[in-house]
Amino acid sequence: MRPKNVVRRNGRPYQILKYLAAAAGVLVISTLSPAAGAHLIKAGIKSYVRKKHFERDRFLRDLKNLQERELLDYKELNDGNVKLALTTHGRKKVLLYKLDEMNLNKPARWDKKWRLIIFDIPNSQKNARDALRSKLQNLNFYPIQKSAFITPYPCENEIDFIASIFDVRRYILVLYVSRFEGEKKLKHHFGV
Repeated sequence: MRPKNVVRRNGRPYQILKYLAAAAGVLVISTLSPAAGAHLIKAGIKSYVRKKHFERDRFLRDLKNLQERELLDYKELNDGNVKLALTTHGRKKVLLYKLDEMNLNKPARWDKKWRLIIFDIPNSQKNARDALRSKLQNLNFYPIQKSAFITPYPCENEIDFIASIFDVRRYILVLYVSRFEGEKKLKHHFGV
């Protein structure tokens, strides 16, 4: 049995959540003529169109499934439209998927600044601390200690995004360092 809030990435329900998030979380679309909607909706519902026919029942079934998992709310309106709204859980799910897709941009020229990320997250938020540490490793930050990671690449927006998802921003510091003992090893490691 699948856990309640798991959505298979790039499946039809995930596409609904993704495009709904891009539309600021609330949307009204016509189930009678969905292609008449915005380009965003056209892209989000294209997997429900077969031989130029919109599969309304399948679309509504997926909406009901997402509603049962508390990821979105939907309501069929009298005029044939459907109003969609992301729930708090749905917004978090979309953010987590974006987190999984995140990478650091590596500029063509290094600005000669190291970004040292240090954190002291309390034991009451151990899961968030472990998730942050894991994500920093996935982004190829170099671990200096268990709660200190370094990278030569700009990462401020990514750190803010990760910290906001795990609600731990107040425990994280980003320090800019121009030189430190042993940096030659890290320059070689990062290829800068």
